[in-house]
Amino acid sequence: MVTGFNTDVKYKGVTYHVQTEDKGPTTPMVLTLIYKGGEILGAKRFHYKDVPEAQDDKGLAKLMEDIHAATMNEVKQGRYAPQDDKTVIEDLSLDQLVLAYLASRAAAAPAR
Repeated sequence: MVTGFNTDVKYKGVTYHVQTEDKGPTTPMVLTLIYKGGEILGAKRFHYKDVPEAQDDKGLAKLMEDIHAATMNEVKQGRYAPQDDKTVIEDLSLDQLVLAYLASRAAAAPAR
């Protein structure tokens, strides 16, 4: 019997955590939570009470695995990243990066 999956997924250098679990026979639901730094960014609930394939352990495990994999793919595609989340490399051209690097080196150099 599979009780759940926990996977860390990286997107643009940021680690997200995807957790999928079965809430059990009294609450026939698969719950998937997406975290970043302990904060819940999203939740998915799939009620399987009337899904014939999910009525045995093997079928339920497959369902959970599929939901977990689909959610990890969404994270990898940036669905849970802030819309204004851009890295310096994406914002600056190569020339701008070189100039910023040289300026930082010049500012750190000891005064003569």
